[in-house]
Amino acid sequence: MHIGTKLRPDLFFTGIIVLINGYTNPDGTTLLRLLQKHNGDVEKYKTTRGTYIIAQQLSTAKVNIYKKQRKPMPVLKPDWIVEIVKARRLVDHKEYLIDVVNENRHNTRSVKPFFGERASRATKSLRTKVHELILCCWWTWTAFLRTWL
Repeated sequence: MHIGTKLRPDLFFTGIIVLINGYTNPDGTTLLRLLQKHNGDVEKYKTTRGTYIIAQQLSTAKVNIYKKQRKPMPVLKPDWIVEIVKARRLVDHKEYLIDVVNENRHNTRSVKPFFGERASRATKSLRTKVHELILCCWWTWTAFLRTWL
């Protein structure tokens, strides 16, 4: 908790920096006023300072951009800000997440199981075969080069 919130309990947005993305209901100006009145801040462009993105809905292109980020900011509905002001304290943001962006990101495949220690026997066998194939190609290529040089 920040020092300012202990002295003034109406400053419940202290440390929260949002990016308002596109059309929202309530409008961006109203959200800006609510945030600034209670010590929050708004960024015009996406920066590393931002803590949340507020949006009513997002285009497919932006959804794909946000999903690919390594540490994406939560994308929330504008109702989150309104509910915080009504409650006069921070409320959990999880029920205000936009589902399209914040759905489970663990569905993507990773190469870590292929190379990790916990790889299955079949994976290890495949990894060995790939390694042998690479070595075979390398030896064939070097032998080919030696004949021509």
